[in-house]
Amino acid sequence: MESEEILLIGLDGLDWSEIDSWVSDGTLSNMSRIKNTGSTRDLASTHPPWTPCAWPSLLSGRNPGKHGVFDFFTRDGYDKRLIERPDIDAPYLFEAADAHDRTSLVVNYPVTHPTSRLDNGAVIPGYLAREDALFYPEHLRDEYENEYGEYRIYPEYGTDDGAVAEYVDVARCRRDMARFLDGRYDWDLLAVQFQVTDSVFHDLDDRNEIRRVLEKIDEFVGDIIDLGGEDPTVLIASDHGMGDYDWTFYANSWLAENGYCETTTGNTQYFRQAKDDLKGKDGDSTGSTVLETAVETAASATSAAGLSPQRIHRGLSRVGLADVVERLLPEDALVAAQNQVVDYPNSAAFQLYFNSLGIHLNVEGRDPAGTIPEGDYEEVRSGLIEKLERVRDPDGELVFDAVRPREEVYEGEHLEDAPDIALFPRDYRYDVSGSILDEFRRYPHKNHKPEGILLSNRPLDIDEQAEIYDVAPTVAAALGIPVDTNTDGEVLLDTEEQIERENWDGIGHEYVDGRSNGDSSSVEDRLADLGYME
Repeated sequence: MESEEILLIGLDGLDWSEIDSWVSDGTLSNMSRIKNTGSTRDLASTHPPWTPCAWPSLLSGRNPGKHGVFDFFTRDGYDKRLIERPDIDAPYLFEAADAHDRTSLVVNYPVTHPTSRLDNGAVIPGYLAREDALFYPEHLRDEYENEYGEYRIYPEYGTDDGAVAEYVDVARCRRDMARFLDGRYDWDLLAVQFQVTDSVFHDLDDRNEIRRVLEKIDEFVGDIIDLGGEDPTVLIASDHGMGDYDWTFYANSWLAENGYCETTTGNTQYFRQAKDDLKGKDGDSTGSTVLETAVETAASATSAAGLSPQRIHRGLSRVGLADVVERLLPEDALVAAQNQVVDYPNSAAFQLYFNSLGIHLNVEGRDPAGTIPEGDYEEVRSGLIEKLERVRDPDGELVFDAVRPREEVYEGEHLEDAPDIALFPRDYRYDVSGSILDEFRRYPHKNHKPEGILLSNRPLDIDEQAEIYDVAPTVAAALGIPVDTNTDGEVLLDTEEQIERENWDGIGHEYVDGRSNGDSSSVEDRLADLGYME
């Protein structure tokens, strides 16, 4: 097949319900033009519809059961760490393109650190990388910054003054990097991702401010498309949607109340104490630390008196004061008060990750300190599924549309790494948190939905909804390289030529510096800022 220039633009977290009016009235003029002259579809995400599962699936064309990542974290027994590129057990599209002598420029895609060593092209890592993560080739950062100034992966979340300018400045780095690389490479694939299209919905309440940020990003998208010359193929995709949530459901608190999960006093595994680590700065946190220490001391004292933090929170909720306390106290102080953690060796079931939409069972012979005999696994799991299916919120509404065993959700060699039970919140209006607090907290906010968006300036050969797994095989076919035989997706673009196929697992690649040995707590702070690690 003949190759042509392909532009793959990722806009994290966009949802038609949030942006369609701005596309329709031309506020987002470049997206509007593509919608009016090309094709648009809903794009079904992974389960859960989180950034670190979804973008690897988009770039590989494989479901999490094949690539092995189901959350922001991977685990060794009961210990967790943030995922990195080597944790994704699947080749990426641009690595396959490189093996077939296509030149790819990859800017800011999540979970691309440590970067792949390409024979052709460049990789600039994105979300979940440290701010000082290495580029490939490594000389590119200095050359870029000499010309354009500092390249930043992350904005300052929670900025009260100048929030719009902060997000726009970070997004501008993506446009400027694309221009910078375009001047140095004769490329076949230019893949640029904007993460702040997701962050603004988590961080900003003012719709006008959100519109202003997205309007500038739409302008940058147009600038990037212009780099493709007269008639490149353009695909614009979001990894998941975005919309309204009403509640947080504290899964481990519910499991504790129902006899599945034991808790103990210990160091909370939440990461909000080093906000400036990611940028290599030391912040003045004296005031926060003093208050945090005071609250933690009070929490320990009340626990010793038989009044756990979750019982205090529950009592405040009943008299309508819990939300007042939550507004007045800094988040660090609230986290310090949550001094209860899961006692994994003595528990039968728990949500191991922070909000993975999945419950792990603690099974003898499989887990380090398993408590459930292997022969009882199916009975315990089916019983727990039945109970979870009946959980109702304080308004009497069912919390879950579905609760399913993992084999009904995933397939592949990493099925055994998935949570034993997959949770599907009703209308995706519930966070499912691993914190130990009360069972429910009323918490209106924006968070992820299971359907993102897909636009192309070419006809898409599908009637209704596309899947995130379709993007990699579609771009591969457009590039004129073989499509992965192990993909879960389909080629969406019409082509008169026969599609070649090969197993991408045979593609070898190396990483710039292997796994990171650096402190990841600052990256974890960024997740906490967005509410992912409450």
